[in-house]
Amino acid sequence: MLELPNSVQRFLALRAGGVTHTSGLLACMAGVLVVCAWLLGGPMMMVSAFFAITLMMMFGPMVSSDTIMKLLRATPLSPQSHPALYEMAILLAHRAGLAFIPRLYLLPGKGVNAITTGKDDSTIIALSQDAITGLSPRQLRAVLAHEIAHTWHNDTQILMMTDILYRATWTVAVFAMFVFIFSAAHPTPPIWLVIVLATAPSISFLLQRAVIRDREFAADHGASDLLGGPDDLIDALGHIEQINRRTLRLIPYRSTEPPALLDTHPSVTTRIAALRDLPPPFAGGFFTRPRR
Repeated sequence: MLELPNSVQRFLALRAGGVTHTSGLLACMAGVLVVCAWLLGGPMMMVSAFFAITLMMMFGPMVSSDTIMKLLRATPLSPQSHPALYEMAILLAHRAGLAFIPRLYLLPGKGVNAITTGKDDSTIIALSQDAITGLSPRQLRAVLAHEIAHTWHNDTQILMMTDILYRATWTVAVFAMFVFIFSAAHPTPPIWLVIVLATAPSISFLLQRAVIRDREFAADHGASDLLGGPDDLIDALGHIEQINRRTLRLIPYRSTEPPALLDTHPSVTTRIAALRDLPPPFAGGFFTRPRR
């Protein structure tokens, strides 16, 4: 199987590249959309698409975190029933410099799982029962630190941006193909035009997945800084994989899972290698940098 060059793998976040490059990936997604819009209607369509996407990102409605929890059938965890869990969350939120404490919810289903949604004081971190009961306190704290790092970076907003860009690219590309192929006002389109429009949504989708993986690497880095080193998170990642294979009865990787380019998370091996490569010391500097 052909292996991509290291520089391409780092750009597509198949392996850690040392620093996050989400802005570059978002720029590439926007570029794909601009090309589709230009092919459809020239500069005017390109400018119109730019303003439409900007307005959608600025004023587009975002599903509330409480609604998402209802859709996932998650239930709130109270500080009275889980005081140690909330104590961890409070400590990590203060270390990260957050002005709020994320609310904690319980996710249904088997396996170790954790998600973060919402923005600022509406932020919710949801954990599965297997995460709460199957991990040691240090491992559970590492999982919370990873989610706190997502919160600090406003990753929910970033992923919403990627979703808007991908959906807009798909809409413009499909509409353009329909116009060029079925409209009597246009001659038979050149094959290169059809290829560009047909592949644009797939390219945008792959870039969207790369953004998600890049955010995972960044959250791992942030968690390591919060914890004073990567050891607890490395231990947690290895244990989580064992629990999920046993609980969900997963068979060895690559026999059923999608190719790496389609994955939303880097492989555990890749994440652990990236954590081991982080330079010491871990003195909280990650959370004094500008957010990306």
